[in-house]
Amino acid sequence: MSSWPGPSGWHGPPRYSQPAVYSPPGWLSPSDPYHAVGSQLTSHPTSAKYPKLNPILAEDTTLLHFDLKKQPISAILPPTFFTYRAQFALGTPTTHMRLVSKVFPWQIDIVSPTNVTCEDVWNSLWGAMQQPIEDSEWGFLIMDKNSRETVDAAMKKRLEADPMADKRPKRIDYLGNMTLFRGLERDDEYAKLRQLPYSRNCEETWVVRLFS
Repeated sequence: MSSWPGPSGWHGPPRYSQPAVYSPPGWLSPSDPYHAVGSQLTSHPTSAKYPKLNPILAEDTTLLHFDLKKQPISAILPPTFFTYRAQFALGTPTTHMRLVSKVFPWQIDIVSPTNVTCEDVWNSLWGAMQQPIEDSEWGFLIMDKNSRETVDAAMKKRLEADPMADKRPKRIDYLGNMTLFRGLERDDEYAKLRQLPYSRNCEETWVVRLFS
């Protein structure tokens, strides 16, 4: 399977624990025209809703529910993490993938020089949620009493668990108790609405589902 160059001018998030000494085996849907005999497939059934999406990521097939408060390599059981980390997120060559959500307002772009992997998805989502809330974001947030109370409560709980943690409000605090990954789904109408006007389009835009 060939690789495609990343979009010009775009830079991906940090590649936490990215394999550097071997080529990922990848993942292909059995119905994919590029599927070859002997390709390594996941043991999960192919998603009926999203057959091109790796079933470990698809909301209708994945049994993987991990907490975004923890780095994926720690939050996901080692047998699962190391089995799926290097598998491709999609069954077709993909160097640019975008994550949005109806639970949080941030857009997450994942850019890879080869193919976006499951580990790229997990780490990019986790990494984005560890970012501090910006001043302008805080200005909008405090206008909603419920959002402010959610952040304050989450911050207090986070700092009680780890007094040495960053005391600035973080994006993970915005989620409150909705920090468990439930999988990805496709919602093209929402993705179109969510895209900033006149910004760069990403064909592979997926919606992150979270639960408490």
